[in-house]
Amino acid sequence: MTTSPAATAVTSSQFRDVLGNFPTGVVAVTGIDDAGQPIGMILGSFGSVSLDPPLVSFMPAKSSSSWARLAGCKHYCINILGASQEDICRVLASKSADKFQDVAFTASSCGDPMIIGSLAHIHCRPVTVHDAGDHDIVVCQVDDLSAASPGTPLLFYRGGFGTFTSQSLLSSETALMDKVRLLDRIRDLPESLAQELDTEVSAVALFNEEIVLIGSYGRSRAVDFPSRVGQHLPFMPPIGGVFASWCSPELQAMWLANAGAAGSPERAVATDTIKQIRRRGFAMGLGHEHSLAWEQAAYWKSAGDPKVTSAELRRRIAATLHHYNPASLCDAEEHEFHFAQAPIFDAQSEVQLALTLWGPPGSMPVKNINVWTARLLDATKLATERIGGTAPVADANCAG
Repeated sequence: MTTSPAATAVTSSQFRDVLGNFPTGVVAVTGIDDAGQPIGMILGSFGSVSLDPPLVSFMPAKSSSSWARLAGCKHYCINILGASQEDICRVLASKSADKFQDVAFTASSCGDPMIIGSLAHIHCRPVTVHDAGDHDIVVCQVDDLSAASPGTPLLFYRGGFGTFTSQSLLSSETALMDKVRLLDRIRDLPESLAQELDTEVSAVALFNEEIVLIGSYGRSRAVDFPSRVGQHLPFMPPIGGVFASWCSPELQAMWLANAGAAGSPERAVATDTIKQIRRRGFAMGLGHEHSLAWEQAAYWKSAGDPKVTSAELRRRIAATLHHYNPASLCDAEEHEFHFAQAPIFDAQSEVQLALTLWGPPGSMPVKNINVWTARLLDATKLATERIGGTAPVADANCAG
């Protein structure tokens, strides 16, 4: 028979410190007061309650002056805040008399403030308010809701604001499941590499003449995208150079043709790119800003932004051709190492997957770049062996 430990008094500071280990999302509950003025408050206590009927809840402090004003509202807009909205969070959490002076918003059909840039808006009306110590529990009926912007949420954790990036994300597209299953057999290798170098390692596949990002591990320190997983990129120079370097002559000819007409300077650079990749064993991109231009376009296009067209994405990718896969690196200089990508071969020495190792912010000496790319090649070599693959006879390998 076991006995319960003796009851001890729990202090407010103990309660706050221990419960602070559980991260919560951050929302802004907004409404319109009797005078027609926008009001709002920040809460870290929000959640779904029921699917049928659709109910949500939030828990404001009884002592909150903002809640005293919001409590009289017949309806609310609950704005799920994104990672980039910490400034808005601080404004609405302040004691300012006119909190919405510096907050961009539009009005819902009921007139409630919908904060621009929020991840989602939930339109609801209170149905029950429960007494719960120094807080109220407000249960609301959901009348309408929508996801407004792609991104990761703002989190409150251990007394501060932050966000998250999942350490392991996989695409669920049915047509790519064979590639995903293959990736799942070697997933500990990119996970370990990402952890070792404190960066992001992503996995890509060539499918239907597109480069598809099917997995992501760790988090990049050079860029701040919620996730690259699910992006589809055109198979054109310099994107997909690892696949073009070890593929059928027909597929390679198509990739080269996407660079430009025969005899054009762009076609010549693309042809030389294949030589450099086969010589090194991996593709390499230098210059953070050069890459960021097309990476941002790819992210927003995958998120459904109609302003980013396929033509614009291809234009931005083509502009990086001269910045990728240099013949050599000057040992006396530091370089912005943005990424390196290496192939994983199957039993027929065909490239099934490629791992992309994303570089750190700033510049690196060549000796450090060599260390990073060597670790990438170690990982892809082990991955090739694990899936029963065989690497083709390599050209003279050179760290550059």
